[in-house]
Amino acid sequence: MLNPGNRPGQIRTVRLFYFMAGMGVSAWAIIVPFTKIRFALDDGTLGLILLAPGIGGILVMPLAGLLIKRFGSKPVLLGAGLVFGITLPLLSIAPSPAAFTILLFIYGIAFGGIDIGMNAQAVVVEGRAGRLLMSSFHALFSIGSLGVALVTSFLLHLGLSTALTSALSGAGIFLILCQFRHLVPPSDDLPSDGPALALPNRATLVLGLCCLACFLTEGAVTDWSTILLRFSRHAYAASAPFGYAGFAVAMAAARLTGDALAARIGKQRLMQAGCLLAGCGMLLATAAPYLWLDVAGFALVGLGAGNVAPLVFSAAARVPGMAPTASTPAVVSLGYAGFLLGPVIIGGIADVVNLSFALGLVAALLFATSLAGRAVAA
Repeated sequence: MLNPGNRPGQIRTVRLFYFMAGMGVSAWAIIVPFTKIRFALDDGTLGLILLAPGIGGILVMPLAGLLIKRFGSKPVLLGAGLVFGITLPLLSIAPSPAAFTILLFIYGIAFGGIDIGMNAQAVVVEGRAGRLLMSSFHALFSIGSLGVALVTSFLLHLGLSTALTSALSGAGIFLILCQFRHLVPPSDDLPSDGPALALPNRATLVLGLCCLACFLTEGAVTDWSTILLRFSRHAYAASAPFGYAGFAVAMAAARLTGDALAARIGKQRLMQAGCLLAGCGMLLATAAPYLWLDVAGFALVGLGAGNVAPLVFSAAARVPGMAPTASTPAVVSLGYAGFLLGPVIIGGIADVVNLSFALGLVAALLFATSLAGRAVAA
């Protein structure tokens, strides 16, 4: 009898949805500096606007867990993906900062649903396949980010508008959504024993804080690397996204090899080494005065941080005493808070001191997170 986790097309389709999520995040990262210029926003104001998707994402996380418990992750992922694909192009043509903020709130809700839904799918497929797959799933997220960053940079260099490039990204999202029928059906979904909502226990809290640090790092690079290179290093508009592209390339490379590396050296050592390397890379990116060194620094951040989130997500589904439909959203919620609220804090610090100093604080957080490597060892 065929293992449900190995049905033809399921692994491939889950990878496609990770690729889709990466596309959307990268397209958003490229919209940010153009939005800053279009509305003449300072770093502090932009940071406050970036609070909107954080609020939307955090609010939807517990609801997503309840919906997955009742209906399964497949419909949740499809519904969130449709909203995601519609909202993304609208962000580039929002007529005012207020409209832009409202769209960001909706964008955050959609991405939060996608994040919970695709990770629930990944946990099921990995568990039933009987082998580590989570890093390879997340590799497709990075490859999607990389592809959009490189293609969009090229198209912008040719003179296309951000509205047109974001519309192309939205079209790509809808094409991938057409493959939803191959996802894990509700009958094979996460086990739903136990309450869908529960207070986090110690293990969940530690994993959540590790996830927060990792996602805060990703959010910092996503939202601020292009701005750092564009306005602090005075890179050309078409060259400024190279920092994020270097981060995405290195993260994809780390995740493509992460499952094999975790099996060889152990999950704890992989997480500890990754956090230390990412911290050193962030220090290089914020201290070096040359564009190529900054790009190299962001690449080291991606190489080091790439496997932290996959390790944490796999561990989240195995937390003793909590159903995966409760523990996974709890851990991802904290991580999502870091991804979307962290850049807001960075913007506020940058407005008071400078952006390099604010990003340097992320390096300190990564060094501290390396001490919690045992959390993913089980």
